[in-house]
Amino acid sequence: MLPTSARPLRYMVTIHPNLTTLDVKGQVTIDLHIEKETNFIVLHIQDLNVTEKAIVTPGPKGYALKIVKVLEFPPRQQLYIEVKEKLKKKSNYTLNLRWYSKLNPEPEGFYVDQYESSNGVERLLAATVFRPNGARRAFPCFDEPHVRAPFRISVFRDRFHIGLSNSIVHTTEDVGFYMGTGLLRDDFIETPALPADAVAWVVSDFQRESLQPSAAYIPTTAAPYSTGAGGKKSAQLNNYTQLKSKNPPVRNITALTHSLNVNLTPRQNLSQIAAAATTTTALPVSLNGNGKPTNLTSLSQSTGSSIKRAPSYTFYAPRDLLVRSSFILHTSRDVLEYLQTWLDISYPLTKVDFVALPSLDRNMISSLGLVTLKTSFLTDPSSITSEQYQFSALRIAEAMVRQFFGGITSRKVLKDVWLWEGLIQYLGIHALAPLQESWPLREMYLLKMATAALDIDAIQGWDSIMNGTSHDGKNEDFFVQKTAAIFSMLHTAIGEDRFRGCLGSFLKVNRFKTAEPTDLWTICTKKANGSKNIKDMMTLWTHQPGFPLLTVTKMGNSVSISQRPFRPADFLAIHDDSYDGNNYNKTSLNATDMPSTVPPTPQGKHKAAPHMKWIFPVTYVTDINNVSETLWMQNVDINFNVPENVKWIKVNAIQNGYYRVVYNDDNWANLIEELSNNPNRFSSEDRLGLLSDAFTLCHANLLPCEITMNMIQYLPSETNYGPMALALRHLEKWRRILKYSECFLMLSEFIKMKISTVMEKVGWTDEGDVAARLMRPEVLLASVLWEDIDSITKAKNMLNQYLYYNGSAIAPNLREVVYTGSILSGEYIYWQHCWERFVTLQRTSETFVERMQLLRALGRTKDAWLQNRLLSHVTMLPTEEVVQVLKAIAGTPTGGAMACRFLQAKWFELEKRLGPGTISFAKVISAITQYGATKFDYDELKSLVHRFGRGQGMSVLNMTLSSVASNVEWVARSQTSLYKWVESNLHSHRR
Repeated sequence: MLPTSARPLRYMVTIHPNLTTLDVKGQVTIDLHIEKETNFIVLHIQDLNVTEKAIVTPGPKGYALKIVKVLEFPPRQQLYIEVKEKLKKKSNYTLNLRWYSKLNPEPEGFYVDQYESSNGVERLLAATVFRPNGARRAFPCFDEPHVRAPFRISVFRDRFHIGLSNSIVHTTEDVGFYMGTGLLRDDFIETPALPADAVAWVVSDFQRESLQPSAAYIPTTAAPYSTGAGGKKSAQLNNYTQLKSKNPPVRNITALTHSLNVNLTPRQNLSQIAAAATTTTALPVSLNGNGKPTNLTSLSQSTGSSIKRAPSYTFYAPRDLLVRSSFILHTSRDVLEYLQTWLDISYPLTKVDFVALPSLDRNMISSLGLVTLKTSFLTDPSSITSEQYQFSALRIAEAMVRQFFGGITSRKVLKDVWLWEGLIQYLGIHALAPLQESWPLREMYLLKMATAALDIDAIQGWDSIMNGTSHDGKNEDFFVQKTAAIFSMLHTAIGEDRFRGCLGSFLKVNRFKTAEPTDLWTICTKKANGSKNIKDMMTLWTHQPGFPLLTVTKMGNSVSISQRPFRPADFLAIHDDSYDGNNYNKTSLNATDMPSTVPPTPQGKHKAAPHMKWIFPVTYVTDINNVSETLWMQNVDINFNVPENVKWIKVNAIQNGYYRVVYNDDNWANLIEELSNNPNRFSSEDRLGLLSDAFTLCHANLLPCEITMNMIQYLPSETNYGPMALALRHLEKWRRILKYSECFLMLSEFIKMKISTVMEKVGWTDEGDVAARLMRPEVLLASVLWEDIDSITKAKNMLNQYLYYNGSAIAPNLREVVYTGSILSGEYIYWQHCWERFVTLQRTSETFVERMQLLRALGRTKDAWLQNRLLSHVTMLPTEEVVQVLKAIAGTPTGGAMACRFLQAKWFELEKRLGPGTISFAKVISAITQYGATKFDYDELKSLVHRFGRGQGMSVLNMTLSSVASNVEWVARSQTSLYKWVESNLHSHRR
């Protein structure tokens, strides 16, 4: 917090960028309210040269106070201004500052970017990229998240550029008489109260495409118009849709000098825009997956919404990229309109603008009213995988959610980023799902967020959300994923209507204000039944580390459910070379008292608090009742009866809960029998959940591996993407861990036998519905990684046909399969082709996913010479690509030792490039070592951790150390029983 008693009431910021000299001149006027008498003001500034400053008293006869001291403190990016005369309590003053700076060449603050036009000419643009506490690099301000104020932005530009900001343009003035020939000034309408890092503006010569609201809504604004070149354009003095005005504000974006791209609306008369030479409009695209437009009118009626208006949507980019705007415009429109109806909250502005920036280092930055996105995000849908396409839609959906949660209401402190990011990720899925009913978005959520977070959380050392998240807002993805999963549980706890009512009330109460997590929990508690103390529930889940393991025991018609913290079995193998894990007491695996864990290294930063039992809803289904029942788990175990004829019970129905479940042996047996005989008796989410619990509990040595193996027997009958992908990804982890074990060859035969049946169903042609296109590459890639000869031959032949016989281009969904299979065939020409393809793609940023696929395939070769050749290029690659290469090489039988030797040899070079103690360096080490499965692997990693020293990356390495300890323990305990099970089942199958 800044040590000042001044609170900003309003900002007026004027920016004058010169794209020729890359200079910026600016002026900021801040209206201040003094809350406590003081004689100084402290605000933020970074890399700006202040040339003039004044503090003026209020009123028409206001005068400038004498400034006696001005100090800049670069370590904190602070500017201290002291005046001779006291600033009086409860009085208003105005602070005026003028400054100049250089446009930043990197995407940080106010920066300069460039792109190549269609005729090959390099063009320049200027844009803002504000990370938390990043606005201070663009203009002097109170740059802290808890400080919100309205902004009036003015931008100088020439006649051939356009200016964009959060709000719409109010007037455009010809200022050439006193500012320079051809200069215009865009004055934007005052924004609602925003934090400084939510302000945005762009100056470019981009073209545009626009889209009006769907038929369910009246457009908030009319189309742009102008009174003449360089003339003044008028509009209402605000652009809030909630204000009652006789005439809606006019959607003026630029001067008429940019009229070659005028947006047409059905209400316009063509004679009114005779000056326009061309017009671009977005092509209509259905978003609901069944070929019919989404019926927002019926949604509005079902929710009782009275919202009648919606904003317009405009996309800005170089002309050759406008053809790719339709997907973004229509997805954003459908999601935003769904959200404002679902939340019963009007979107507060009259427009949402999208601007493509070539050098942006993130896919999207969503500020209220203005979304900037990376140019490479605008990929041709026919050139990307189905998974990429769905993730692109999710990123757009999340950007629209951020317009509400982040735009209308924002976090009070940076530490609370976990709440906002987790809610945004969860609502992105929730808002897109009803608009794309044919997409398995719920399964994708479980794969990428819920079960992923549970698997990470199962590794020792993770702190609670509140203790583990950073005060600067830079957190591990795990905390965001866990938060999203907790919101899913909250959604289940209070129901759909109360959940959206809580979120809507939260936005209304904190409209254009900041808030804290407890503010949301309090509203949820009020909206829920009095018996459900949601505030206590959410406080426990965010303040307490880990998650519960539910032990479910069904005896006849009696069911008992108890909870305890999830803990893997004791790590004994890492301490004793002679330890034989197969001598464990099998009965202890399902016993009430779970073994305690001895962590390999102390992990927690905070002293462990006394454990309290979690509060959460428990849902379940049975074989005679497919409608889930809900019970509440609190301080006592649950005991209840089911009908006598119930054979099995499945807890955590639809996988809305953030917990693991272990059953007694009879219930496991009945669940497995049902899966084998009638897998569709369970929902796809429930099948995914059963597989996830079985694999994770097995790896934690809390479940015999025989149960997990019996469960995956049904996989040839699986038809859904989610359960199949989860099982194959866990088996791929087993492949890497067990590659040196005695049971590996027989396990490989068994897995190939199971996958071959599925391969016959999915085929090698990229066709079918979305789920089929998602599942096919998972199955085929698994088949080549487990080295199925027929699959490797098929992959090689497909690439051979394409390269030498004018065959069909490889479908994006099958590229990694074909690349990997061809390389595993052992023929050098295919490895060389993939390497040359990778080198070619390095010249463009629009092929990131294919580059990653190529690197993984190149690293999977079994040729040690080729692996060594690839390693010789590693140090020149970006960190993310280094990780892909090393992870792939370390996963091969011959590459593990080679990757470790490479790390030892290049340690100082990597440390110099990535930084000592950094997370990037730690991820490189983790990529090589994370699948270690022997005591030697564990000891070697410990020595690397010791050599690594201190730094932020230690958290990554400590987690890797725990993961390797878990691998060692699992292999020691399970490989003999796994060997016997596979041997028995292979023999019985052959007979």
